[in-house]
Amino acid sequence: MGLGAAQWILLGAGCLNVASGVYSLVTGRLPRLLFRRRAGLDPRRYGRGQLLMSVFPFALGPSMGLMEMPYELSVAVVLVGLGAFLAGTWLTWPGDRIP
Repeated sequence: MGLGAAQWILLGAGCLNVASGVYSLVTGRLPRLLFRRRAGLDPRRYGRGQLLMSVFPFALGPSMGLMEMPYELSVAVVLVGLGAFLAGTWLTWPGDRIP
């Protein structure tokens, strides 16, 4: 039947995360619209974190729309996406960390 409005918004947010992460990895700078000069925020780590965070919307969107997927597989996909989201959030958090 197609994706609902919430799923389109979720996938759009995932695409923005991918674009932000790729920009940070390619240029080595943070996106100008999001950040001003912040100490302790590594652009490479931020880019990797954004790419990991984008796994969650792409895992959650199809699992909501595909009802013929087995329940156990759907739960596993959502949990993997949630784990990637949490790891990406940790990577984008500013501060002094051991590399």
